[in-house]
Amino acid sequence: MVKKEWSIRTLDREELPGFQPYLLPDTARSLERREKDVLALGLVLGHNACAAAAARLSGESAELTDLFVDEIVRHRGMGGLLLERLMERLAAEGVSRLSASYVLRGEELAAMDRLMFSCGFSAPWRRSRVFRTHSEGFHQDPRLGAAFSPQYRTPQDVCALSEAPQKAMEELRRGEDIPDYLAPEAFQGRALPELCVAMVQDGRVTAYLLSGEDGAGGIVLLAAVRREGAPSTAFQTLLLELLNRCWYRLGRDFAFYFSVLDDKVERLALLLMGERYEDYEEHSCARLLSCQDGGENEEVSS
Repeated sequence: MVKKEWSIRTLDREELPGFQPYLLPDTARSLERREKDVLALGLVLGHNACAAAAARLSGESAELTDLFVDEIVRHRGMGGLLLERLMERLAAEGVSRLSASYVLRGEELAAMDRLMFSCGFSAPWRRSRVFRTHSEGFHQDPRLGAAFSPQYRTPQDVCALSEAPQKAMEELRRGEDIPDYLAPEAFQGRALPELCVAMVQDGRVTAYLLSGEDGAGGIVLLAAVRREGAPSTAFQTLLLELLNRCWYRLGRDFAFYFSVLDDKVERLALLLMGERYEDYEEHSCARLLSCQDGGENEEVSS
């Protein structure tokens, strides 16, 4: 008889403590709040959690938000196993399409690309160049250092995007000048409301930044938009506000990722960072799902 030492569990609020190191903070918060639009699975070896995968559902589509395997069980097919079981469960829930985006570099990026392709996803493509920098290098910077000072004050025309006037938000949603991939709705589940900041002038949102957390306690700038009528300094002004919010939220220095989805933001990011960055990439892919059943708790032979 083969000893069954692996098990795959559906994660909920009670299971969360053991699997929290393998989940993004926003996914963990969703499980804590028992939100119905998140499906998460965890892998157990013996009595120890060692991997997790999660997706956020939106109608017949879902986005893979988490897939992390502990180093002690890597290169044994566990990532692919978790992903396959997650897709079976999503299909059973009526999901017909699963998309994925991930930010990595070097061999880790290549390994993730191979995993996704081997699990039936489309060939991964580069969605964005990403720069990783660290807040510690900007404390004395003449353009961004003010964000880390107790004397910093939020400008009058800057606020959290969620606090913008209703009419301004309605105009923003109707705006045809914002590509779908940069619209706030495109980042639901990834962006944190308290880390999304906007410039509101004459009743319009003229610029905004959307941000969230990564799995290691860093901050990811997901999108930056400057609309007609915004001052040329809007990006720097909002970045100061965002860095200040992150500084007080985390209470320490942090890794910061610029996801640069257009050439203008890339030029600004490079100008502000100087030589203080590492180059990453964000890749995206997707797969159509067929209707299959998946088990609530499945044991797998080692």
